[in-house]
Amino acid sequence: LMKEKLFKPVYWIMIILLSIDFIDTNIRIIGGHLSGSGIEFPGFAFNIQLSSVDFIIFIIAQLILAYCIYQLFILKRAGGYIFMITNVVFLIYGFALGPFTSVPIGEILPLTLGFFAVYFVLVIGIPYYYSDKYE
Repeated sequence: LMKEKLFKPVYWIMIILLSIDFIDTNIRIIGGHLSGSGIEFPGFAFNIQLSSVDFIIFIIAQLILAYCIYQLFILKRAGGYIFMITNVVFLIYGFALGPFTSVPIGEILPLTLGFFAVYFVLVIGIPYYYSDKYE
């Protein structure tokens, strides 16, 4: 009964947090790239410059993530799985070939793992817990 009553607030908190993170990421990265000032991360001393290829890959990833948030909004569980896979693939690209090759992995890894834990709870945990609501 309590689980049922909490669905709407939990659902909206999930959608709102994902949307705020999505908008913040896009403003910070697109703005930083287009202005030429690079991308700063709160609490870190480094600045990341994206190449044109990095930027195009970022935009493609963001379009996929927007689609995933929409899928979660219409109660499709697959949105959460694609969301996580897209983030993992972009992160691997970023560290292997892309903009994070110059960043000390030990510096960014704890924060990244923290974000992934939150993402996991939001996009996998909530749809799983409320599996009767999601298809």
